Amino acid sequence: MSRARPRVLVVELGGPDPRAVALGRVLRDEGMEVVHAGPVDTDEQVARIAEQEDPDAVGVLGGELRTSLKDVRVFRLGETADPANGVFETPGEVAEWLAGGRSHTPGTPSDRVR
Repeated sequence: MSRARPRVLVVELGGPDPRAVALGRVLRDEGMEVVHAGPVDTDEQVARIAEQEDPDAVGVLGGELRTSLKDVRVFRLGETADPANGVFETPGEVAEWLAGGRSHTPGTPSDRVR
């Protein structure tokens, strides 16, 4: 069975990261289902959560994930964008990459506000 909306797991590796809420909101506004796991300490915890939640993509904030996750696109927010390796500077860039296009720009209110 295929999902109507992509499911994205957002984790904060190594401690709280305030960008996680912003990322979750942008992805939600782009029509994705967002599961925010919050801060986790180890790669193994991320892998277990991913197994339970069955996401289409995993967003890692605050660190680099060393564990390989099968059939899941892994991305992160970083200082320097490198989209070819799944590193983006802004939540909007992540949404564009995952959705394959944008319905609005970060400066425009979400569809819920309009």
